[in-house]
Amino acid sequence: MPDGGAATNTPDGPPIVIINSPSDGDEFVVGEEILVSVEASDSIGVNRVQLFVDNQIVRTVSSESLQGDLSMQAILNYVPQAADLGSIALRVLAYRDTVVGAADEISVVVRQSPADIVATPANSSNLPFIPDDDICRALVNVGLNFRTGPSTGYAIITVLDSGTLTPITGRNSANTWWQLDVNGRSGWVSADFTTEYGDCAELPIIAEP
Repeated sequence: MPDGGAATNTPDGPPIVIINSPSDGDEFVVGEEILVSVEASDSIGVNRVQLFVDNQIVRTVSSESLQGDLSMQAILNYVPQAADLGSIALRVLAYRDTVVGAADEISVVVRQSPADIVATPANSSNLPFIPDDDICRALVNVGLNFRTGPSTGYAIITVLDSGTLTPITGRNSANTWWQLDVNGRSGWVSADFTTEYGDCAELPIIAEP
């Protein structure tokens, strides 16, 4: 399972979370997706992280492991709308079951158009570059098992890091698992832990191995 090591049975305080990017004061445009890279940790296991925009939950990313992860790196996404113009607060919380840790929070600025941007955010090594084309791709939101088939009963090939962006080559009939091409290797991931980009309407259904 994609965890950060062996969990203990004794909690050492609540989960901890930090926002790695964007930076406080970064500027974005209405309709331009904001990718928020976070890192959470806990002595027993982080089960999920949540992104709030001005106190409203907009994205939840969970661990693939029922026990949670000692260290979880995740990418959460939000597309600002016209109502968000001006400064908005991005706040992230991490959970160990029902136990929640202290929030990490930044403020970013949403502009009407690119011409209104005063300072362009610096490129972050924590975030992938997402091409603006029609190729169907999956962004891995959290460390994710890459398997030989479309269910948890199949063997794990490797664990894909949060932020991995790779083409989707097929799907199962329920659209719950994606077949990916990762560095020339074909395998499967659960769609519950990815974000899709591009034109994915014509993906073929792939029979189980």
